[in-house]
Amino acid sequence: MSEENLYREALELALKKLKLKDRFESEIRLFLTEYPSPVVDRAISFLKERRIIDDRKTTINLVESYSGKRSIGSEKLRAELQERGAPEETIEAVFCELLSEERERMLDALTAKYSPETCSRAKAARLLYSRGFPEEEIESVLDRFFQA
Repeated sequence: MSEENLYREALELALKKLKLKDRFESEIRLFLTEYPSPVVDRAISFLKERRIIDDRKTTINLVESYSGKRSIGSEKLRAELQERGAPEETIEAVFCELLSEERERMLDALTAKYSPETCSRAKAARLLYSRGFPEEEIESVLDRFFQA
């Protein structure tokens, strides 16, 4: 099979995987391991030039998908991103921007699931802890939640 045909086949497979959800460059490379390296590099370059693959955008989208009712803590979120193959420098850059919002995400998680009148402080704390929020932040968020 010619290199051009291999390239088209690899690109088609990558686009098929990207149709379902955003993927990191490393995930696409993993899908294309059966193809020669120059073919994979060419397909990745094509996708990056057209911003079909954008690790920063994918990282931000994943962080935002874990907000509101589905909020999880920064450490759990970091582990999820690393597991999916997000570049470490991208994770750091996005976290620097978004970590200031962590208390709001914690409050969103509580208000989406409970109201102060129907929930005990211990139950609310367990929810936040189970979602990986930092212990040192939980107490101050609980104070805000139960003041309302």
